[in-house]
Amino acid sequence: MDDTFSPNMKKGTELLVKALLDEGVEVLFGYPGGAVLHIFDEFYRSETNHILTRHEQGAAHAADGYARSTGKPGVCIATSGPGATNTVTAVTTAMMDSVPLIVITGQVAAAGIGKDAFQEVDVQGVMTPITKYVFQVRDASEIQQTVREAFHIANSGRKGPVVIDFPKDVGVQSAEEIPYSQVPIELPGYMPERIEEQKPDVTELMEALKEAKKPLILWGHGVALDDADSLLTEFIEKYQIPATSTLLGLGAYPSEGKLNLGMAGMHGTYTANMALVNCDFLINIGSRFDDRVASDPTNFAPHAKIAHFDIDISEIEKVIKTDFQFEASATNALKALLEYPMEDYEPQEEWLESLFASKKRHPLHYEQGEMIRAERLIEYVGEVTKGEAFVVTDVGQHQMWAAQFYPFTFGKQLLSSGGAGTMGYGIPAAIGAKTGNLDRDVVCFVGDGGFQMTNQELNILKTNGLNVKYFIINNAALGMVKQWQEIFYDSRFSHSLLQDNAPDFVMLSKALGVEAARVTDPAKLEEAVDAAFAHDGSYVLEVRISPDDLVLPMIASGQSNDQMRGVYTCTD
Repeated sequence: MDDTFSPNMKKGTELLVKALLDEGVEVLFGYPGGAVLHIFDEFYRSETNHILTRHEQGAAHAADGYARSTGKPGVCIATSGPGATNTVTAVTTAMMDSVPLIVITGQVAAAGIGKDAFQEVDVQGVMTPITKYVFQVRDASEIQQTVREAFHIANSGRKGPVVIDFPKDVGVQSAEEIPYSQVPIELPGYMPERIEEQKPDVTELMEALKEAKKPLILWGHGVALDDADSLLTEFIEKYQIPATSTLLGLGAYPSEGKLNLGMAGMHGTYTANMALVNCDFLINIGSRFDDRVASDPTNFAPHAKIAHFDIDISEIEKVIKTDFQFEASATNALKALLEYPMEDYEPQEEWLESLFASKKRHPLHYEQGEMIRAERLIEYVGEVTKGEAFVVTDVGQHQMWAAQFYPFTFGKQLLSSGGAGTMGYGIPAAIGAKTGNLDRDVVCFVGDGGFQMTNQELNILKTNGLNVKYFIINNAALGMVKQWQEIFYDSRFSHSLLQDNAPDFVMLSKALGVEAARVTDPAKLEEAVDAAFAHDGSYVLEVRISPDDLVLPMIASGQSNDQMRGVYTCTD
């Protein structure tokens, strides 16, 4: 540290906040505490756009929602000790789903580190397994470079969360500010540019594709993260290859696309899963073959040659043995596939016709009864929003119904905790999505269980002038847990029924400053949804459904894609 006078000498807190602004940060989410008060004081003095959440987990989930929906890194800040550890679940969520996140954690002064000082936590030890990288700043002169490198790591290669641990005394030190464009990035061994700038050689793959009689495309979140939607659509339609998606890939090729077979995996469509079983050539772009799609890796796409494109080489052959392996971004993969000269390729009409017939014979299906069906709610919200809203979900049955029945039209449209399955994600993530997309509809489907985890974040909607429409799909149970208990545990509903313990969600929402209503009659559902969208401001609509409704079809964990329960067959 050099305290010699210079007109460019700045306090550490000034350097931190200025670096964030130089990175183009539009908003931060956070919660103050002793170790970050000097940073918050700089927010005050510089009029930084900071949104005060009601919990640090909410701040990090909100930053996640902002990042997923905008493609820009989300930023949050928490104090030391419990403030930092309260972000752990959200950081894990972002890591599992490759979301670019910058988490700034306060830390005790350097002299107290390792001495169990008040509110000290070994943030590096806690966060290293669940992040791309953890920095701990030890001198004010390191701040600008640390911030620049943190953003570079978070938003390049396979995206993910980066933590900056900020000891309190560093913020009051002084150091010379240098022009941000001149701040060096020195990360030996970290070279994502070599992947991002190179197109793979797909000659052998495309020649093999010519011989395929039953080709299939599986795409994942990597396509959406790389803004490769239009390229994916062009490739699918150029060669008339049927395609199926992972949960987080939904929308990159529109749900209504003729060649879209629907979502694959545990709660995917019959046609998509059977296509995986019967295909003879599978091209995977931007999906890591997770266990919700490839539940039985020993019997996955058993008749197919498999090609795998992934930006993270560690994912290739981690789960599924493949015939063609490419370390490549989704954009470069699709550009290479589209640029390969293959004018003599002929679509496999017999394969296509069999799949189209399967879609018609085994559609996703529900039957209206005396209680509202969640599927109809989601369909109708899709109609009202014309399939153009950002759709945020919590985790559970409603998450799968949303995946099945909302008409997705673009990538990055579905914001949901895929890899971690984090209940409590939905409410704050929707706030983050709306913050980054003030001119777009943002809707959130949440269960009565997840709503009770982070509902306090509703309290910040009115203060910040945000308009989000929340739909509580209330079946008086932890629905997905109950479904598994019904199917696999002989209906022993151990601690999964909530009907005797739930609060009044309408009164609770209103107490938190959000207008709310309840609907129980199927005949009044559309009227209630219309009222929610007509309201000028955020709105919570509690929708009561039967506790007996199941998400179908379903593949049990560890079973192959053709072992589906609850497949509907149309007899018309």
